[in-house]
Amino acid sequence: MGIQGPDKGDPGNGLDLGTAGASARAEFERRRAYDDIRRRQRFGRLLASLVKGIAGEAPSTRAWERGGHGEERVGAFLSRALRASGVILHDRSIPGSRADIDHIAIVPSGVWIIDTKRYSGRVERRHVGGWFNRQPALFVNGRNRTNLLSGIAQQGRTVAQVTGASPPLRSVLCFVDAEWGLLTRSLIIDDVVVTSMRPLAAALHSRGPLNDTSIRSLAQRISVAFPSYDTSLGKRPRAP
Repeated sequence: MGIQGPDKGDPGNGLDLGTAGASARAEFERRRAYDDIRRRQRFGRLLASLVKGIAGEAPSTRAWERGGHGEERVGAFLSRALRASGVILHDRSIPGSRADIDHIAIVPSGVWIIDTKRYSGRVERRHVGGWFNRQPALFVNGRNRTNLLSGIAQQGRTVAQVTGASPPLRSVLCFVDAEWGLLTRSLIIDDVVVTSMRPLAAALHSRGPLNDTSIRSLAQRISVAFPSYDTSLGKRPRAP
């Protein structure tokens, strides 16, 4: 079962693999164009270019570019790592929601829902709360980022509604450019795997109950239920 790169479809098997980071890139371009219009309205055409050259893009706009680049890196890395071992779908929409799923890997060990985060600083697990109510928490660069866990966990539950209870399903936060302790490369907090690209790629090669036929069937079902971003239309297609 040959798997193509993150920016190509799979015409031989009718699968739309999607393009990693496509929707984030499109949102960056939309915001950048809007920022340019606002600067021209405020400063005039000539002065607007000077202001942009000095101040650069707005931080909220740059965040979308960074996020899209992170998704592209993870998508390309995992696609190369998997090759013929499974199928990885990129940038999937969730019908009825403005959210999207960065990557969905369907491999022998099951279905992996992957959310890419491009944060700097050390990733670590801490415990918060009082003596009788201590809870594990995710910290990145000294800030409590536990809220990220609920988002990817919800994505996992949404995908499970399509796949059913049979295939094992794991939810993953994959950090790009973050720092890790000497002996820590992956964490599990509230059933969410928190890791980086290389450990994740190795985990995706684990053995499991799914064969080539069931992987392809699951990938087809998931691809239809969660359409990819349509780069030609600049918007997501409606779910069938």
